[in-house]
Amino acid sequence: MKKMWLNKSFWGNRRDSGIRHGRKTSESAAKPPSAIAHEDAGTAPSGAAKTGGERVGVASSERAARTEIASEKKAHAAGPVRKGLFMKRRVPDADERDQTRASSNVAPPSSDAKADIVDESLTTIYEGRPSKEWMNTFDRGRRKTWLIALGSLVLFLVVALAATWAGIFWFNGRGFSGQKLAIAIEGPQAISIGQEVTYFVNWVNPSKEPLASLEFRVSFPNDFVLMDASPKPSSSPLSEEGVFGIPRTLSFRLGAQPVEARGTLKFVGRFTGALGTKSAIQVISTYRPASFNSDFEALETKDISYDDSILNGSLKVPSKVVPGDVVTLAYAIENTGVDAMPDLVARFTLPDGFIPASGTAIGTDGLTPTFDVGTIEPGASSTVAIRGSFSVDAHGDQAIRADAGIFTEDGAFASAQKSEASISVLAGDLKIDLIVNGSQADRSVNPGDIQRISIVYSNTSGETLKDATLTLYVSGVHASGGRDVTFADWSALAFGDATGTRKGNAVSFTKAGIPALGELAPDTQGTIDLSVPILAKILSENDVPVSAYVEAKIGAVGDVKVNRIVKTTPITLRIRSDAKINAAARYASDEGIRLGSGPLPPVVGSSTTYRIEWHVTKTIHELSRLTVSATLPNGIGFGSVKEVGAGDVGFDPEKKLVTWSVNRMPEDIENLIASFDVVLSPSEADVGRFASLLGETRLEFTDTLIGESVLRTSSPLTTELPDDSLAKKKGVVARD
Repeated sequence: MKKMWLNKSFWGNRRDSGIRHGRKTSESAAKPPSAIAHEDAGTAPSGAAKTGGERVGVASSERAARTEIASEKKAHAAGPVRKGLFMKRRVPDADERDQTRASSNVAPPSSDAKADIVDESLTTIYEGRPSKEWMNTFDRGRRKTWLIALGSLVLFLVVALAATWAGIFWFNGRGFSGQKLAIAIEGPQAISIGQEVTYFVNWVNPSKEPLASLEFRVSFPNDFVLMDASPKPSSSPLSEEGVFGIPRTLSFRLGAQPVEARGTLKFVGRFTGALGTKSAIQVISTYRPASFNSDFEALETKDISYDDSILNGSLKVPSKVVPGDVVTLAYAIENTGVDAMPDLVARFTLPDGFIPASGTAIGTDGLTPTFDVGTIEPGASSTVAIRGSFSVDAHGDQAIRADAGIFTEDGAFASAQKSEASISVLAGDLKIDLIVNGSQADRSVNPGDIQRISIVYSNTSGETLKDATLTLYVSGVHASGGRDVTFADWSALAFGDATGTRKGNAVSFTKAGIPALGELAPDTQGTIDLSVPILAKILSENDVPVSAYVEAKIGAVGDVKVNRIVKTTPITLRIRSDAKINAAARYASDEGIRLGSGPLPPVVGSSTTYRIEWHVTKTIHELSRLTVSATLPNGIGFGSVKEVGAGDVGFDPEKKLVTWSVNRMPEDIENLIASFDVVLSPSEADVGRFASLLGETRLEFTDTLIGESVLRTSSPLTTELPDDSLAKKKGVVARD
């Protein structure tokens, strides 16, 4: 508004001046020059001619006027003079002009000269628009205002930021120093399993400010049995009987604490971990300084190692044995501490060639017999023993290991004591090798598979072996150690050259069937061959590992009666799932309902649709990642999917491959089905014969129990459907 008003005032004054100037000029033009001069001089024109002196005076006056105008132009060039809100050129007043004329000794200008001077001055001052220099005085003022405002804003932000940081440093300096709560864990680093230990958690507040709250969380290993804690934890692991259990984490809420406060947490307990392992104790504190609204944490950890135990152990074994000799392995455990050791379990780790006596709980791997020991009081001891013998193929030094400890919650065994001993196994009198399907290794077998077994025996004693008997055992092994599950189809038992007798799950060979066993000369060798089929159908309750081994009895070595019994190392056979795939083509259902379409028999130039059904059946084991697939022959097109019991059926037109995928088939599911249509368009080459409908069907799956991939197949399908009520005897392709 100010700028608009200023411009209006300026241009208005200029316009008024111009009007007045124009009016005066017009009036002067209407009069003779002499009249105008007389008007300005205040005299009437006389019409007489001027004298030379008068003309000289007039000329001098005009020169003086032009001198004044030149001075004014110089002043104008020097810049405008600011007066209030308006910018005007400075015009000399009458006194200054008179002084100038006096100094020049020039007469005052005439009236005409004065009029010209005024006219020229006004034109000089107001001619044209205002100059850029004159107008820029306003822009410079405005820019200066914005610069001042911007500088003030920057200065304000700098001051505010400085004040913020100053406040932070001031508060830190006067209160919470930034030092974490100091924590130290005091106690033994080397642990003796079962021995009572005490740990102290010492803490101190090193800051210059009190704490509004303080809390500790103390974590011990899972095997630590807490017996006492001071102060009592906020989250107590006490059982209903008031006895401390095995805590995971103990919490202590200590509340507000003053400046430089300090304290101690005390813990008494014992460790029951595994000998030779390492663990740690961890303490986390959460605290809040009084002048803060947020929590801080401090952490301290103490590593511990299980280097010793209050249990002592010793393993007693014979120094030398021969295969077949029954030996006793005895493991004695003594508690040398002041506290009882409860829930102890002892176990043996046996070499491959050692065969535990019948009835021994040997564990799932067959090599770790276990015994419940229970509680051993301070100063007391307990002994466990196992009987057995080494197999005929064992020889050299055999390591025996025994340990005592507890089973943790996750099923792992934590040993608190370990003992080891060695037995030297000498060469035996009779060497026996059992070979099943060309191998002595454990393996998996399919139900219905025939097991071809060879028993190779030889006399290695240097003496004649008399009255030898060889017995083959093939039976299921229960966890209890009993062998009473029948897996062999003994009705299909077949012998080679040797003849034996069967009783239950055992086949025996004596001198009655093999005369050489009556007196087996040194270095004499023989072989017994036989075949035993595995049952085609296995019940789920009998789904246990199959053990195959040979037991030999020697009546005498030379003239010395020994009645020694030796055994081979058992070969374990795991039964695979009996899952199978059945592929069938149909034109009609079992009830005679039409499933297909098109002419029967198939005709060249026409299409006939058949229904393909896939059935997966089983009785044992869970299956995973099942895939059923088959390729369509030439002249066969894929129709549509009709039924899917589980999973997805897809078709790859480039490979002409039909695939049925199922992620999982649980153990209690015994049957799955999928069906789809195929379209037969026979050619001249198919005339007079059964046309192919589907290639070989393959079932691939993983047996989750034994962890093996298994493949089963089903034969290709053609238009020959002898059991189909509508397509029977109508499968041969004909011409139209």
